Amino acid sequence: MALREWAWRIAELRQRGVGLAAFVAACGEDEARALEARRLAALVYVTGDVDEAEGIVLTLEEWADDLAGHPHHPGVPRPDEADRLTRDHLKDVLRAHLTPPARNWMSGTRLSLDVSFHALRRARGLDPRIREDAYYAYGRGTMALDLGHRAAAQREVERLRELRDAHV
Repeated sequence: MALREWAWRIAELRQRGVGLAAFVAACGEDEARALEARRLAALVYVTGDVDEAEGIVLTLEEWADDLAGHPHHPGVPRPDEADRLTRDHLKDVLRAHLTPPARNWMSGTRLSLDVSFHALRRARGLDPRIREDAYYAYGRGTMALDLGHRAAAQREVERLRELRDAHV
């Protein structure tokens, strides 16, 4: 399994496992199960083994199913919400495998995106289409950073700079 595929799967399992564990620990009546859910949440967060993480999530899903009638039962998130949550975990998974120069590049690129985007966001009287372009470029740039795609991230930095220079 390639690094990106592995990292995405681990991030999905972390996101689902930690959420289910929190629900089981907070809403269940069984103290022993709550304690075990907390332990499993920590384990799913640190393991790098996809099979082990899948087993943990399956266990937590079974325990959450035992509480199916609970008003705070976590449903399955919509695909866009699941992707957003997974991306948050993916950043952590991938960051652990980056060299210091790569982390420094990512931090600098993120700062460049933020500076140009915030300047455009604060601009008064900006044409709505330009504002929409700024949000779009910023979103694409941050997603490219999250996925480690240097060329795409740099294109979006340049696009935001051009918008900023032309309209602010």
